[in-house]
Amino acid sequence: MINVPVCIIGCGPIGLAGALLLAKFGIDSLLIERRDEVNTHPRSRFVDTNTMELMRFLGLQQAVEATGLGPDWTEYNRWSDSLTGQQIAAIPSPTFHTVPRSTSPTMPVMTCQDYVENVLLEQVRPSEHIELRYRTEAIDVTQDEDGTTVVIRDVDSGEETTVRADYALGTDGPHSFVREAIGSVLEAAPLATFAQDVIFEADLSEYVQERKGGLLYNATPSGMLVFQPLNGVTRWRCQIPNADNELLPEAEAVARIREAVGTDDEVPIDITSTGMWRPTPGCVDALSRGRVFLAGDAAHISVPTGGMGNNIGFAGIRNLAWKIAYVLKGISPPAILDTYHVEHCPIALDRVATGVKTTESMAKIFFAYYAGVDTADAVHETRQYADYDGVLLGFELESSLIAENVEPPPAVENPTIDFVPAVRAGRRAPHVWVDERQDRSVLDWFGMDYVLVGGASASGDPWREAVSRVADATGFPVCWQQLPKLGSAPYDPSDLALVRPDGIIADCWKDEDVPADHRESRLRRLLPLRAP
Repeated sequence: MINVPVCIIGCGPIGLAGALLLAKFGIDSLLIERRDEVNTHPRSRFVDTNTMELMRFLGLQQAVEATGLGPDWTEYNRWSDSLTGQQIAAIPSPTFHTVPRSTSPTMPVMTCQDYVENVLLEQVRPSEHIELRYRTEAIDVTQDEDGTTVVIRDVDSGEETTVRADYALGTDGPHSFVREAIGSVLEAAPLATFAQDVIFEADLSEYVQERKGGLLYNATPSGMLVFQPLNGVTRWRCQIPNADNELLPEAEAVARIREAVGTDDEVPIDITSTGMWRPTPGCVDALSRGRVFLAGDAAHISVPTGGMGNNIGFAGIRNLAWKIAYVLKGISPPAILDTYHVEHCPIALDRVATGVKTTESMAKIFFAYYAGVDTADAVHETRQYADYDGVLLGFELESSLIAENVEPPPAVENPTIDFVPAVRAGRRAPHVWVDERQDRSVLDWFGMDYVLVGGASASGDPWREAVSRVADATGFPVCWQQLPKLGSAPYDPSDLALVRPDGIIADCWKDEDVPADHRESRLRRLLPLRAP
């Protein structure tokens, strides 16, 4: 019998991140994975701004950035009749573009899933709070009022072991065993076509030249094929749509790749992995049942277009991990765990829908091209392909842990594309630098405790004392930080924002709106305090 606070089933990037987040709070976990190594057929590439902010909190920002493509690869997505042929469109991709931005202390990264998994693994392996077991599968998951029971089996020896855990997390992918075990239903609608994924090695630099792109679509006589650079040198992924769900033989796949390159040269192509899949976007009806939770592709599946998939998973596990930690440490009541589904499910559905919409608009470029008509309208409709900061950064969570906003959100012309930072309950706290060297962001204050952030002219000492009294009286981890008198917009000088460990604003108000003798009660209003 193994006794552990949390058992995590599935050692992909979301399971690894979940274990690391729990370890930050001193929570032990057992992390199991049926595979014997990281995913050698990576599907995810894009690490968005929110996820990079999570990596910054984990101390992995620079390591993940080092795996990524340079800005010359991420500035555009391109459509052509071949790599060396006529270019149909070059659409800017500001959401993908790996350059500094005013809205975050991090940059998005276009990399490869196995590279990111290895970065996470390097921090997981030495952790005293994480036990990692490869070649181990879960064969039964049950629960009662006091905890969960997971029966695990060594794939090689067949030996079975019972794990008793307070909570179990299913991060075991789109064909999740845990999802089936708890009776959660994936409500998904498969798209019409299948696609063959091919990972291969080839030096295509002579043919790409200056027409680099995060995605290089090709409308060849045999049909569409998209190239995706994995390391910007010789490692590539391509996708070949296939209506009949039959894998192309390797020789035919190589021929299709060479056709899309657009040369008669016998370009050496070494296929290292291939597989067939069908986009099946959707979300489960319940992200948890009792003490068992789902995250990542076990909880929701996105189409690859736009790079939403893993990033939705990272957002979900960041939402969940601190809540589990606060409950296990006796800080907050178990009821806060119910807010995981309430808060995260609408975000997941919105991003899944954005991916489907982007897929549909992108396909119109090919329909127009093959029909021999002007592609201008289709290109215009596809401009949101990698320009959706409004979706990524402008979301607002709603739950019992978050105050209701009185004022409407900032008006934008296009809610998918346009993002206006704002201090609002349910929003990601806006980034501003808090030092002149621009090394430290306000976001670096968050991760472990609730933080009351005061504007530059807020009543610093009185609020600091109120925070201290509440922390001392309740044992709740809440602290005070005040913005310096630098350019701190969109934080107004008199703003006060109560920010959760996941960087989400739980409540916000103006300093002048709270009488001196009401400061503690105003602060307590949205703190998830355990009953005395």
